[in-house]
Amino acid sequence: AVVSTQSTGAARSRIAGPAREQVHDADIAKSLLHLISNGIGQIAFLHANLYGCERIIFGGFFIRGKKATMHTISYAINYWSKGRVQALFLRHEGYLGAVGAYMKGTESDESVGKNYGENFAFSDSFEVNEVMSKALEFLELDRLDQPLVKFPLLRETEYQADLIDLTLDTAARHYWLDIFKDGLERFCKVIRDGESNRNHIDRRISFFKKKFLECLALLRKNPFAYGILTVRTLLDCREQFLAEFDFYDPYLKFKQEENTAALAALPARLEVLESLQWEDRQTELIRGILGGNIFDWGSSAVVKLNESKTIDFGEACRMVQARPWFVDHLEHWVKRLRRSPIRKLLLFVDNSGADVVLGVVPFVVEMLRMGSEVVLAANSRPALNDITAHELRVLLPQIAPLAPTIAEAWDTGRLRVVDNGSGSPCLDLSRVSQHVADECADCDLIVIEGMGRAVHTNFNCTFARESLKLAVIKNKWLCDQFNCPMFA
Repeated sequence: AVVSTQSTGAARSRIAGPAREQVHDADIAKSLLHLISNGIGQIAFLHANLYGCERIIFGGFFIRGKKATMHTISYAINYWSKGRVQALFLRHEGYLGAVGAYMKGTESDESVGKNYGENFAFSDSFEVNEVMSKALEFLELDRLDQPLVKFPLLRETEYQADLIDLTLDTAARHYWLDIFKDGLERFCKVIRDGESNRNHIDRRISFFKKKFLECLALLRKNPFAYGILTVRTLLDCREQFLAEFDFYDPYLKFKQEENTAALAALPARLEVLESLQWEDRQTELIRGILGGNIFDWGSSAVVKLNESKTIDFGEACRMVQARPWFVDHLEHWVKRLRRSPIRKLLLFVDNSGADVVLGVVPFVVEMLRMGSEVVLAANSRPALNDITAHELRVLLPQIAPLAPTIAEAWDTGRLRVVDNGSGSPCLDLSRVSQHVADECADCDLIVIEGMGRAVHTNFNCTFARESLKLAVIKNKWLCDQFNCPMFA
């Protein structure tokens, strides 16, 4: 396809004379825009088709933020490819050359990290502008402290972490934006009670609330402002706004208190499990992980419940839906344990307190007794009441005197902790730490625990190894979508 001056001149000559007065300049400009954009789309498709590409990324000032141009190019690509090729547009394409030049210039410098993540608290959102884009916009990238790689044992070549794309699902989007907005006062109260840095705390909370509410309002109006919108990106965005106002680990006090309480209850829990027959013990161990997962400060339902009464571990286990569970493969799991030993398992843990101490640790004890090597993967950075790798390395030696199996395995290296490279309540397996990737080499079993990691993300993903996903659904809207009761 060729867009020539002759064809443009012919179009102009056909509307010369008296008829020209009936045609607005804006209509001519729009026609020319469509002509040029369609030409760009066809030429781009022909090149993509030549090299077997299924996605074309467009950039440049001609496109930047202009709805008509993006729509026409997208239509052209879709038309010529019969829907096989997708047109994509970069949110910060004006920075593409600068970022590329910076990364190229630091290739030989080993002291400079090679992995980055966008900071939504400081970066400008993507805006559609029919006339001119903003003269100046901001893009802030956070340099990560370690390299991140794709999880080696994913079966899918096109991995999709998130359960729901809120950009496309209008009803879901409004629900989740309302959840974050309506729960903000309660969330800020928890921060105020738990934050150790008391300097100007009310002022910092006020600024955080203002900025985050502005972000939610923007996403309601323009859901693709920060790219694909999901529950995970909302949670991550909130964490970034917290960090902007020096709230780096506001749940630290609560995590320490819950760990102390759970440690006191651990000997009794292990004694109860020890008294059960083997098969009954396997059922109770899984139920214990599900019960422990109710202790989740990221769930508005659980936070409201905690305001009215204090939940102990036994009560949490009783709150879990009676079997059969929403997804119930317990019999398959027990048969798998009987069939052959699991040499090594990689377990992605979730919350501090009862979740990890009373739910996960007894399960780990059982696996160690059966001869397994156990690797616990925990967050690299704080998020809500999720336990971090550093905190877990401090906690396990405290557990060791109460559980000799843990003590022996920790001393010999059969039990160890790696950081997962994340600071999120969810789990994006397209970006995990090299430590996690290295542990996959001889891994037999992958265990993912928690609603954020096993439901909001990774619910549909499959692995090249056996896997176990363990979570309690603690959100009424999700329960309605799945047609299951709360705490299923």
